[in-house]
Parts: sequence; structure tokens; C-alpha cells
Amino acid sequence: MGTVLDGPLMSYYHLFTDAMRGALRPEIADRMFAFICELDEGDDVEDSDLWIKANPSLGVLLDLEQLKSDWARAKLNPQERSDFITKQLDVFTNAGDASYVDHEIIERNRETITEDLLEGMECYGGFDLSATEDFTAAALEFPLDDGRLAVIQHTWVPQKKVELDQEKIPYYEYAMAGWLTICPGEYITQETVYDWFVAQAERYAIRTIGYDPANATWLVRMLTARGFQCNPVRQGPLTLNAPMKDIREQLLDGKFVTLGDPLWTWYLGNVRLRRDFYDREKENWVPTKRDRYRKIDGFMAWLDAHAEYMRLNPLANVDTDANISIYSLA
Repeated sequence: MGTVLDGPLMSYYHLFTDAMRGALRPEIADRMFAFICELDEGDDVEDSDLWIKANPSLGVLLDLEQLKSDWARAKLNPQERSDFITKQLDVFTNAGDASYVDHEIIERNRETITEDLLEGMECYGGFDLSATEDFTAAALEFPLDDGRLAVIQHTWVPQKKVELDQEKIPYYEYAMAGWLTICPGEYITQETVYDWFVAQAERYAIRTIGYDPANATWLVRMLTARGFQCNPVRQGPLTLNAPMKDIREQLLDGKFVTLGDPLWTWYLGNVRLRRDFYDREKENWVPTKRDRYRKIDGFMAWLDAHAEYMRLNPLANVDTDANISIYSLA
């Protein structure tokens, strides 16, 4: 396996998994062969009795005692621990102990929804503007009747950025599928993002739009003049901590659905976690990217949208069936 949660390896893994689960038509699946040795979901990586699942040559080409010794050393170092789990136990991981979510958590949120099912529904928006000639993204988050949340994203990339091809993603394939727009020139105009929100407002009921105040003055003025309610979401630990933790909890419960946008998975897999301590025991979470070419703009736009959703729905995740009583001592 690997630590990159997008690209050809992941695409083939999903394809072969669908074939083995009977999700493909027989005439297609019967022409494919896959041999995957891996730990099962929920297996304890510490249980060496299970390691043979991922190592069919154990006892012949590989020595169990040597693997145990390697694991005893590797688990003491976050990077080596990740490498062992990935290479020896065949489990997809994000590199580093500070990864926001791992492959297995993302897989819990693979279910998709169609745009027509969201028609006319209430949602919350967010956007992340590039300060230079880079990615720009916007997002909408929809609370569904069953308690799940649907996410729509869109990304804009300047033509010059595409030509540099530093991110190694299939720009033109994604553009043809409608997941991103390649814009002429060297930067993305704020009018482009404005036009997208105006178009989305014709289909959905956008309640509010959250945004990073940096570099957004002109866009916010245009959106406000159009009738949108825009609220700043400060990009610091005190503001982002709550939505960061809430998104992860919802991901753990498999409560997010998308349109099948591969960039949603790419952005999410690129997020690393930075912990800011404001006293010795309490910490705030702040997102950062794995490296300069692993972008998180789409995640930041979604995070701003989720911050607005939480602000206006403070009891959304509270069990309303709980037996709660209020007593006054006055």
C-alpha cells in the first residue's frame, strides 16, 4: 500500500474492491484479477498472529520474530510506525503522526449523492481565495434529513499553474468531469467565485457564507450587495478548533456524502494537524498541509462552511431525545 490517498493505486484498489464485492457487472468483473493481502478493518496492528493476512510468505521469505523486532522499534517513532503499518501490514496511512484522518476514515464517507436530490435545500457556503497564482476553492454544506451532511466543492486553477504540473493531479480529466475549472492567465479573479455562488443560489438556499477575511474584501462586498449574508471565519486556533474537531467526529461516524468529487478526497488526505496549546492541558487544532504541493484549499473552504453550519445550528449534534430537566434555585 502507500501513503498517497489518491492517484492510480487508490483508483485500482477501489476498482478491484468493487469487483470482489459484486458492485461491477459480471462481464466486467470476470475479466479482472486482483490479489490483495491486507489486514481486515478493525484488526489490531499489535496482534502479530494476524500479520500473516498481509504476509502470505511469512515463515518462508519473512521471519516472524524479525518482524516483531522491527515493529518493537518502529512503533516508537511516528514516521517508522506509519511505514511499518503501510509496507508490512498493507494498510493505507497518511504519512506522519499528525495526519488529520487516515484512509480507513475517509473510506467510511465514500457514499455519493446526486445534485438533483439537493435541489432547493438549505446549505452553508465557504470559500478560500488564493493570495497568489494558486488554487481557489468554494464549498457548500447541506444538512440532510437523516442527520448526514452533503458537501459540494469547486476548485479553480490558473492555466499557468496547470502547465507547471507540480501537484501531479489529472487537471484536464477533472476539468472535463466538472470538478475544477482551468482559468486563462496567471490568477483567479474574485468575480469568478462570485459568479459561482450566484449560480448555486439559483439551485440551493444558501443561508450564509463563511470566509477568511484576508484578501476577500472585494468579493465580500459583491456578495453582500447581491443579498448574501457573509460572516468572517478567522483563520486561527480559537476559531478553527471547534469545526476541525467536529468534522473529524462526523467523518469517524461516516456522516459525510459527496457528489463523488475526487478532489474532496485529495484535499482531505493532504491535511495535517497542528496542535496549538493555550495551557498545559488544553489544545486547539489548526489545519496545515503536508507539503507545498499537497493543497488543502478545498478543505479550508469546506471548513469555513462547516463553521457557519455549527454557528447557526449549535444543537445539531445534541441528542434531543435525552431526558433533560431544568431547575431554578431562585
